[in-house]
Amino acid sequence: MKSDDCHRSSWLRLPFFLFLALCLVACGGGSATKEEVEGSEEGRVLWEAGEQYVRLNSSDRAVDNQHPAAVTAEEMRAALESLFVPERRFIRKKLNPIFSPGEVQVLSAALAQGLALARPDQDITFVSIGIHQGTFAKVRKANTGRVFFKDDKLHIIFGMLHHEVRDQDRETGAQIDRRLHPFVVGSRLYETKLSHTVALEEGQAFYLDPESGEEREDWLVLDIPTLVAKPDQNTPDEHIDPTLLEDIARSKQETQNLKEDLANVKEVLFELKEDLLELQQGGGYATIEARLQSLKKLYDNGLINRDEYQVKRRELLNEL
Repeated sequence: MKSDDCHRSSWLRLPFFLFLALCLVACGGGSATKEEVEGSEEGRVLWEAGEQYVRLNSSDRAVDNQHPAAVTAEEMRAALESLFVPERRFIRKKLNPIFSPGEVQVLSAALAQGLALARPDQDITFVSIGIHQGTFAKVRKANTGRVFFKDDKLHIIFGMLHHEVRDQDRETGAQIDRRLHPFVVGSRLYETKLSHTVALEEGQAFYLDPESGEEREDWLVLDIPTLVAKPDQNTPDEHIDPTLLEDIARSKQETQNLKEDLANVKEVLFELKEDLLELQQGGGYATIEARLQSLKKLYDNGLINRDEYQVKRRELLNEL
């Protein structure tokens, strides 16, 4: 009988505890609301395509960014299109845009969206891959970094800049594992030594490290009003489709680039022809030192492989 009373008492207390639990949930109960969870979401993906992405992140000691920031997609486009790097083609250097048209189209919208959503302790990180003209053919190049708005300026810290992307290792031919060779974004904590240096123009500057007093060439500080206010040298006809105008301008630029490249090829081939004649003659005015230099130039330009270079080099050294 006493056992039945205990069971009956337990069942009577059960609704009370359920009611108490529901009250705690309704009042918050120390748990986050849906809005709080969404607002503090880390690594939120704003855009993604294969290995490429634009994300919100709160690492890297970001605490006092001016976020959310009202930077429009058009202003972001102007900032991205203003960035160039000097690259060598054959024996000349020329300025090439950091971001391809495809990269600009995607990043201008995604980065502007990220700045509008970010908190003061968040940055926007990105990995983008564009198709760029190489020495002989078009190549895939990666740009990575983090973006934030601070002190009324747009900041970009690059982790990779025009880094050639390959699916296979050039020497071994093995498939590249991105877990071992990831796309690394830039950081406030250390300077990344880039293979290229951005060519600065008005409205652009390198970040000055207050501790070392030195500029960081991986960290750009951009004044958007100055970049947006730059006059357009090519005023478009208002009756022509802007997309068509862009295609025409791109075609003209590519044609000009091809003409310059062809002139460079002719110049290089002329020099290599003289070098080949010197190697074949093996005498006359061609000294051993000059022949070694010519041999090295042939190797550097990919006209002979490493084994051929080593064999011929030993032959020339044996003549000393």
